[in-house]
Amino acid sequence: MLSRRPFVLAVTLATAGSLALAGCSSGKTANDSAKSASLGSVKANTSLHDQLPAKIKASGVLVMATDPTYAPVEFTKSGGGFQGFDIDLANAIGKLLGVKIQVKKATFDGILAGINGGRYDFSMSAFTDTTAREKSNDFVTYFKAGTSIGVKKGNPKHIKTMEDLCGLKVAAERGTIQATALTQTTAEGAITLKGQCLKDGKKAPTPVLLPDQGGVNSALVAGRADAFTGDTPVVAYQGKLENGQIEVAGETTDVGPYGIAFPKGSPLAPLFQKAVTQLIKDGTYTKIINTWGLQAGAVTESKLNDAAG
Repeated sequence: MLSRRPFVLAVTLATAGSLALAGCSSGKTANDSAKSASLGSVKANTSLHDQLPAKIKASGVLVMATDPTYAPVEFTKSGGGFQGFDIDLANAIGKLLGVKIQVKKATFDGILAGINGGRYDFSMSAFTDTTAREKSNDFVTYFKAGTSIGVKKGNPKHIKTMEDLCGLKVAAERGTIQATALTQTTAEGAITLKGQCLKDGKKAPTPVLLPDQGGVNSALVAGRADAFTGDTPVVAYQGKLENGQIEVAGETTDVGPYGIAFPKGSPLAPLFQKAVTQLIKDGTYTKIINTWGLQAGAVTESKLNDAAG
């Protein structure tokens, strides 16, 4: 559900601008063995709370949209409710601001419109901060991730690079940058996977576009797709959801920042940037990162609208 992750390929790790990835878990409940991080040490920061809009201070609630199908970043717990890295970090921010975070499930490709339409105050849903998205939304960065390839166990197609996907059936979730990369030749001024394949005189991948990561997983396991793409930590997690039938293959590309999404010009964005900064400095952020085993994507500072790096 993604990014969620960027997938403007293509030939180097440095190509970071992209639109979205939305990966989803498989309709199965993610493994709950990693429990939520303990946030007992996080106390309200009166100065930050006082800067909240009057309406939010009065209600004591911030409404957050997420597509909880992208374990281990966000997913639905077996006993109900939501869990994952984004959920823990959002709750820590809420405690620091002195408000409750109300998480609402949403379809990934409708979240930004929902934020701009006033249905949600913000979203944490593995959004990649991109120049295209910054035209209509503000983003507070808090993580970085790359794109990886998911293949069937044993890698029967011997996929080692993104360009090995040329001519193969490649699954992606609808409305994502991965889908764009399979159907268009350029995105945000960069060449996509399809464009690179055609430029090299190879066949373009055959897109297998599906509504969620569960469908993507099923297509791969059943042989209706030869591979799929997604955020590196998420692709690795899919094997757990599918009893080891999926593994990561090849390289990681398109490293870029995750951003907390807001309406353009929202007064919440600079407050969240300050909150994330404090959580990084006081060690809470590291505790959450370690809980979910996402140390490789940790950042040392939070920025506002940092798509351009």
